[in-house]
Amino acid sequence: MVAGEIPTGHVGAATHPPKPALVPLAKRACIKEIDQILLSVLNAGRGEVHAAIEKILKRWPGLTRDELWDRLRYLRDCSQTRKAQGEWNEEDLAILRMCYAQGRAGAREAVKKLRARRPDLSARSIWRQAAELGISTGSGRARPWSPEEQGALLWDAGEKPVEKIARKLGRSVKAIQQMLSSRGVSSRVRVPKSYTLRRVARLLGVSDRIVRVWFQKGFFGESANQGRNRERSSPGPRVSAAAVVAFCQKHPGKINTRKCDPDLWPLMEDKDVQLNAWQGVRQHLTKQRQCPNCRRVVRGNAYFRHVKRCGSGRAPANGIESPRATTG
Repeated sequence: MVAGEIPTGHVGAATHPPKPALVPLAKRACIKEIDQILLSVLNAGRGEVHAAIEKILKRWPGLTRDELWDRLRYLRDCSQTRKAQGEWNEEDLAILRMCYAQGRAGAREAVKKLRARRPDLSARSIWRQAAELGISTGSGRARPWSPEEQGALLWDAGEKPVEKIARKLGRSVKAIQQMLSSRGVSSRVRVPKSYTLRRVARLLGVSDRIVRVWFQKGFFGESANQGRNRERSSPGPRVSAAAVVAFCQKHPGKINTRKCDPDLWPLMEDKDVQLNAWQGVRQHLTKQRQCPNCRRVVRGNAYFRHVKRCGSGRAPANGIESPRATTG
């Protein structure tokens, strides 16, 4: 058998020319020559760019037009970046570092601030400058959720806004929303906008009668459903959640901390309210009033008896407060 002859009864396998290897354009040996051709038409018109691309395709048939257009855009961005790199001052770099330290939201804010200061900068040039400085918006790998964090998240979901939960757990708002969505839990706060007088009494831990008296005196402001259609709303006046918070801030001594509803604490969170310990029948002693006649400070309900006697002429004639007057 002659060398290279195909034996009878055997069909020779068809041979095809080898396909070009899937090598990125930036790693090809001819990249320098291609860059020289593309740099010559970097700021030229569209016709000259097409002619340069056709010239490259004829010289190196394994390339595609998409690769060449991507390379041309990259060279344009690099030229703009090199042009703007020399104009970065210390104030711009300080803004970049300060904003990037706040995470991804800070990175977006950095782009807005720097482009407002310098319209010639592009978002991509700002990102590349941050990469050259070695700053980033995170570690690149998501921090796993511990069982304690998931329990705290599910406990606060629906009771607190996602912003407060994110600050409490040390995570981003987007991470909180994604975890709640994966667990099928809504992030909407379920705190009602208004309450009935009976519900307000349960929240404060006091009787319904005293809440009605407070409402008539205007402690809760106007009714939240005033002016609405009574047929569509529940019967009776309603108190808004903001009015309840304002009442607690102004009258902390009127709240029965022993019997108040647990739903009161989410309302009072992050509010500057110092609740006094409930003392039962001696609760009136927590409030002090000053007599308008003798300027004496009296605690509790004894103030009213003192005012009657002081106004009837038993107060000191010279109007000088005695040393014992401030003891109550």
